Amino acid sequence: MRFQSHAVVITGAGGGLGRAIALAFAAEGAGVVAGDLGAAAAAVAEEIRRAGGRAVAVPSDVGRATDMAALAARALGEFGGLHVLVTCAGIGDAALLVEQDDGAWTRIIDVNLNGTYRAIRAALPQMMAQRSGRIITISSILGKMGGSGFVTAYAASKHGVIGLTRALAAELGSQGYPGITVNAICPGYVRAGMGLRPQPTKAGPVSGAEIFERYFKRHVPQRRMIEAEEIAHAALFLALPESAAITGQALNVDGGFFMS
Repeated sequence: MRFQSHAVVITGAGGGLGRAIALAFAAEGAGVVAGDLGAAAAAVAEEIRRAGGRAVAVPSDVGRATDMAALAARALGEFGGLHVLVTCAGIGDAALLVEQDDGAWTRIIDVNLNGTYRAIRAALPQMMAQRSGRIITISSILGKMGGSGFVTAYAASKHGVIGLTRALAAELGSQGYPGITVNAICPGYVRAGMGLRPQPTKAGPVSGAEIFERYFKRHVPQRRMIEAEEIAHAALFLALPESAAITGQALNVDGGFFMS
């Protein structure tokens, strides 16, 4: 119960990674504010409460600054602060750049990068008032290494998330807020992540699991997919007092796929 005094806001809490992270923090005693579209937020909050944890749902869209402000306000009102923000909301693409629709490109950048910015922007005033906090962004190993085929917009957005993370960590330190750390987690191929959706190929759609077995498994030293719970454990670590000296980092959790 290491987070009994903490309020944790999670965007994209209804997705595979977001749900795992929400459940992990709740199991450690945190009060969880679950943000997501439609009924997804309510579902994970109810799951936490059934297990004896503390959670509230705030239906929200990272595309709207007012929704992100509502998440921060709910954390303060329900749990008396805002100690950890995890930005999990994200979407992928399925097009080569030469075929990319402008609207789809803009939507991916807006959700993955601008949505991360909006969530952080809403949480920062409370963290600055407390002079402490943990901001954990979810990027991707594609945000470091890129990737061939159908992932250009996604990779670009995740590169941006890492840049935002590092710049903000430096900014907060230089402005006298060393108690607020900002770090990114870069998942590899996660079983419950977006990578398992069917992917387009010239021969037609192929399942994500089959793509991993065919093309990626031999390049992953651990020869396996990453579990969503392993990403959650990394988030817990980055939120602990023992990680206070870690800021501006992009932590790979990928079975050794990309060693940088």
